[in-house]
Amino acid sequence: MPRCCPGGQLEKRELKTMTDLSTDSPPIMELTEVTARIPLLERIGVDLMKVMERKDQIVTQCKKPGRGREGEESSPMTALKEELRGLSAHFTELREEVQALGGTIAHSSSATVEFLGEVNGCIGWLSWQPGEESIQAWRPVDGEPGERFPLPSITLDIQSPSKSDADNQEENNEEETVT
Repeated sequence: MPRCCPGGQLEKRELKTMTDLSTDSPPIMELTEVTARIPLLERIGVDLMKVMERKDQIVTQCKKPGRGREGEESSPMTALKEELRGLSAHFTELREEVQALGGTIAHSSSATVEFLGEVNGCIGWLSWQPGEESIQAWRPVDGEPGERFPLPSITLDIQSPSKSDADNQEENNEEETVT
């Protein structure tokens, strides 16, 4: 809840941060549009998982006893921090690539990418993870990022020829042979 000053005005510090918030939302996409992006997402997802794996390794190494306790940082610690900065920059690039495709990274460690779309007539997040050949999951707009529910199956209404249509076809064939 924002703090108010006397007179009901928001504090200046909060006004600044509120104006910085983006009101842009991702486009609402069709399932076919998202599916067409899967080859690109596959590459991005693999890179994202590698970045997150390496980041976790570095964080674990930095937490080892005796690391970072002395006044001067050791050369290996400096190298790890530099690598972490590079990973952060690469993560930012990957996030921007996903955003350029109309999506968002919902869960970085599992490389879950989501796109705003429509599920059963309701706006929801279409969800994809590396290794999936199609969009198989979704979550409600108000659900938790990374939460995934099976996508309702899409059934195509394909009508096979009815018995009467088949009979009519046979009759037409018989008439042609009789005359």
